[in-house]
Amino acid sequence: MKKIILLFGLAMLALTGLKAQQLTAEEIRAYQEMMRYSTAPRMIDTTKVVASAHSYVYEELMVEGGDGYKLKTCIYKPAGEGPWPVVITRTPYVYSAPGDYNPNGRAYAQRGIAYITQYCRGKGGSEGPYEPNVNERVDGLALVNWVAQQPWCKNIGLFGESYTALTAWIIADAVPEKVKGIYLHHYGVDRPLSAYSYGLFRQDILTAWAIDNAVEIPKKPEKPDVTRIYFDQMLYMPQMEMDRHFFGVMLPWYRDWISHTDYTDPYWHQGVWNQLREIPAKIKVPMVVVAGHFDHHQEGTILGYNLLPEETKAKSQLIVGAWNHSHIITPQIGKYDHAMDIDLTTAQFLWFYDLLVKEEASKPAVQVYAIGEDRWHQLDKWPQADGEAVVFFLTDKRDGKGYALSAQTAQTGGQISYRYDPQHPVLSVGGETLFNSGSRRGSQLQPEVGYRDDVISFVSEPLSEPLLMAGKVKVVLNVSSDCDDTAFSYKISEVFADGNTYNIRTGISTLGFRNRPLGDRQTYTPGEVVELTIEALPIMWQLQPGSRIRVDISSSDFPQFSVHSNYAGVWSEQTRTRVAKQTLFVGGKYQSRIEIPLMK
Repeated sequence: MKKIILLFGLAMLALTGLKAQQLTAEEIRAYQEMMRYSTAPRMIDTTKVVASAHSYVYEELMVEGGDGYKLKTCIYKPAGEGPWPVVITRTPYVYSAPGDYNPNGRAYAQRGIAYITQYCRGKGGSEGPYEPNVNERVDGLALVNWVAQQPWCKNIGLFGESYTALTAWIIADAVPEKVKGIYLHHYGVDRPLSAYSYGLFRQDILTAWAIDNAVEIPKKPEKPDVTRIYFDQMLYMPQMEMDRHFFGVMLPWYRDWISHTDYTDPYWHQGVWNQLREIPAKIKVPMVVVAGHFDHHQEGTILGYNLLPEETKAKSQLIVGAWNHSHIITPQIGKYDHAMDIDLTTAQFLWFYDLLVKEEASKPAVQVYAIGEDRWHQLDKWPQADGEAVVFFLTDKRDGKGYALSAQTAQTGGQISYRYDPQHPVLSVGGETLFNSGSRRGSQLQPEVGYRDDVISFVSEPLSEPLLMAGKVKVVLNVSSDCDDTAFSYKISEVFADGNTYNIRTGISTLGFRNRPLGDRQTYTPGEVVELTIEALPIMWQLQPGSRIRVDISSSDFPQFSVHSNYAGVWSEQTRTRVAKQTLFVGGKYQSRIEIPLMK
């Protein structure tokens, strides 16, 4: 099957409300081709669900939310008095022109389930000012309680994806008794985990999202090059003044995100973010939680499921597939015939139909797809607890343009140095937490070993048998720098027998937050040798016989993560950069290595 090149503008069609009539005919064809590889097609597969049995009615109401604001609410109902099951979602995204445009709204109503979409405060015709995240609890509870009181409402299900999933997570502990189940895709319940990795900010998703969705910026920047979206804005220093410099406005909520770098900062432990983290442990209704191996919300989405009470898990499901935030399968290499076995749009309808119409109890399941093996695994939990791992050691033994990655530790030690210049960062080629840079995200064909002097590659001998990694790949590096703070990054890839290389996982850490991703900033003395452990997000990926393992070590991964200036302190306040001399210590007493967890 041919490789699909994901264009940013096309991927955003499904998620940020870009109207189809704004696209050229060529772009529409490319989008349709891309969606052939989506596990969440726009419409329910009517051949797999009950037949249409009702006509429907459509209406738009202004329903009162919190603080007296009235919010635009679009309702599809089966014709007749009911009472009917109802499914509800809330969104800040305007997907199309007003009116009866939603094919799934019609499909649900024609099969006996009312379908409601409400626009968030300040969006899509709803009253009030839009401030991301903070008003969704009060407005969401107002809507769900209003629906529960309607004579045509029998019972309720909540659903959503990405931000629209937030609008359900944030009320899930306080819903009325009529709410019987929740089906959510792709939203993390621990915001600092979604925003930072060991002190580096996830700019490609959050800086770009802020620019695209801030109502304070009425005219958005042009995107003439889809491979470098908002690079000028993301690289601006100090980042704290980016909003005013480029747009003449201040985005206080974005400034909060980029200035509170410590996981322990009180900012993340109050208000909406504290509520969001605490809510999963209080949820009583069954859930289906959907995550993707290459979705930027993967970590926090899986955490949401794992924080559910055991009695709730006993009637809930976790689905982790080989897709990105747009549900597009990645990578499109080797066999992936079964990667799309789950049609999530149709599966969601069937789950609600069984739960709300047939009133059958929800059954538990944990399903995780193994890339390369082309197989879904039924597990007890994900990620799995610590188990067996295979270890490969970084060496200073030359292997072509790179170095050898060895199954045996070297008895003698060595050093490998390179220079890291923040003015010329290593650009992301593939990555699990990319979003706006659509042509870069997911698993991508990698450059050859030696393509940059500041990317140090280590390559193993060919594997003699398949190796099914399952869990969090971990790299342990012994490093030093001549700066008082800096970053080190890594990427693990599979080099196939034909020489083509595809990334599996990435990781990055500052020295300031070394080994303490959930702690406070530390100091570092230039020249000090420290051990740095970096965990990647969990993955299930089968390496093939004859393939080699490649590990790239560098100090930047932009725009997936912010560029480190090589100065200590809050990244968004930095006004200058400097070049750092970075040194890796391998062999002897310095056991720099990569640890690959295996399927239990």
